Amino acid sequence: MTAEWLPTACILCECNCGIVVQTEGRTLAKIRGDKDHPGTKGYTCNKALRLNHYQNNANRLTSPMRRRPDGTYEEIDWDTAIVEIAEGFKHIRDSYGGDKIFYYGGGGQGNHLGGAYSGAFLKAIGSKYRSNALAQEKTGEAWIDKNLYGGHTRGEFEYAEVSVFVGKNPWMSQSFPRARVVLNEIAKDPQRSMIVIDPVNTDTAKMADFHLRVRPVQMPGASPRWRRCWCRRISVTKHSSPNTSPEPKRFGMCCARCRSRTTHGAAGWTRTSFGGRPAGLPRPRAWPSSKTWASSRPPTVR
Repeated sequence: MTAEWLPTACILCECNCGIVVQTEGRTLAKIRGDKDHPGTKGYTCNKALRLNHYQNNANRLTSPMRRRPDGTYEEIDWDTAIVEIAEGFKHIRDSYGGDKIFYYGGGGQGNHLGGAYSGAFLKAIGSKYRSNALAQEKTGEAWIDKNLYGGHTRGEFEYAEVSVFVGKNPWMSQSFPRARVVLNEIAKDPQRSMIVIDPVNTDTAKMADFHLRVRPVQMPGASPRWRRCWCRRISVTKHSSPNTSPEPKRFGMCCARCRSRTTHGAAGWTRTSFGGRPAGLPRPRAWPSSKTWASSRPPTVR
């Protein structure tokens, strides 16, 4: 085993936490957080500490496996595998059309090479349709970013006055640097608030100032109608003070919809028909959290 601790990074999620390792042959013998890393400052989650488990697991494939007629598998060399797979794609393309081939790949954290070679491959086989893991994991985030901020952002939860987690449990999934440290800091700071929108009473939800337990069928990631309603409530709250005038640009999410679905009086926007019914939330449950969001500086959403 090497005596020297070698700096590197975990690639199992977007945080890319800094770690230092000692190696023994091809194994990662010891792993710990890199205290000199400017972003994570020595913090690691359980995934980073188990990198060797994923890298050198006993069940990890080391060669292509071809299925036999009886359902078992046999090892074959790479040249044979590539030729047989290429022939299979060619048969489908020539017999049924390349548009019958759906490409699912790329978007794997730590390996984005698919973005470089997949285009030429899809053109060669005539495929038109593609997706990847990010389509499931990040579509909701992209929708919220587009409507709330106008483009993709990276939340600075470490400094946010109000942090909002939509269908997310960062206590377990991490997904931003030093997640558990930051969550504890938010929970202990009376000047900051945490809002969790999730039907499940997660570890993060238990720490939150506001936990909105929406109906599972109306999860924010699956229900634009519910998202519009809750976001409309945020905008309405912002503009309903008798001493202020509407500022629709402050909260970009659903502004056009909000303007068309609310009553604009002389004293500002007034509350209308939203009672939380699409999400299964009574008005008293939804109102305090939206008021907190609207009265703060721009919140950070995940």
